[in-house]
Amino acid sequence: MAQANATFIITLALILMGFLIKKYNFISEKEGKVLSKFLMHTTFPALMIISTSKVKLEPSLFLLPILCVAMGIIMISVAFYLFKDLETKLRGVLTMGAGGLNVGLFGFPLIEGIWGTEALVFAVMFDIGNTIMTFGGVYPVGSYFAQRGDGKFPISKLLLRVFTLPPVTGMVIGLSINIFSIPLPDIAFDFLGILAKANKPLVLLLMGIYLSFELNKAQMKYMSQILFLRYLIGGICVAGIYFLVPPSLMQSVLIVLVILPLGMTILPFSDEFGFDSRIAGTMVNISLLISFVLIWLLVWLLHLV
Repeated sequence: MAQANATFIITLALILMGFLIKKYNFISEKEGKVLSKFLMHTTFPALMIISTSKVKLEPSLFLLPILCVAMGIIMISVAFYLFKDLETKLRGVLTMGAGGLNVGLFGFPLIEGIWGTEALVFAVMFDIGNTIMTFGGVYPVGSYFAQRGDGKFPISKLLLRVFTLPPVTGMVIGLSINIFSIPLPDIAFDFLGILAKANKPLVLLLMGIYLSFELNKAQMKYMSQILFLRYLIGGICVAGIYFLVPPSLMQSVLIVLVILPLGMTILPFSDEFGFDSRIAGTMVNISLLISFVLIWLLVWLLHLV
């Protein structure tokens, strides 16, 4: 548990550092977007290749994307009807907030810090489902409420968007190396390993740069409802995993994955569809704090390390 506590403290310190360098104008959110793009095309793909190229693949791993998609469908479906009487754009941003998880920016650094690189394979497989849910569920929902066409999202465009994401491409490369036993020189793995190690601190600093709380009290009631829905369903999944899945590294990682915060993609989606991005940003930031505390408590109370 000492290692887990150290991971949480270091994680919090790096997020706080990112927040402070933005607060005192050493860096702006606009510059943070440049850093985000840099990470997406360098350290994230390297981390995916390293974490998937040498892991022992088992059939049970392929259930993880299905679990993630099932969670997303349930939460979006409930939110769709829960907010049916609200104004269209408010309903749109709240319903989008029900789907998608922050696996890459938030989950990967914590999981790697607590359990090591070998635990990332479970997060990677879970994130496949999260990516499908984000671009095949959250995005079409936003399009529907923005009244752009009939809200359809062609499957060809979904597949292209998913498989051209650099982290997904890195995962495909890593799995190909693993499955087909493709030999790579040690220097290649050393190079990728250096990039992968840089991912965690840079991602946490980026989260601090994005951190802000612009509370709209008139809309907090609805934001509270969507957050309650997410963590209620997440809590049910935690109980199911704890009692039904045999104690293992996969069980521990899954318990953390199902209570991750809102995915940050809701921010650019809200901008694209003309929704109130302040509502999206507030939901994301509150969920970051809630998930951080919940994960720390669960790791401690359930002895997950």
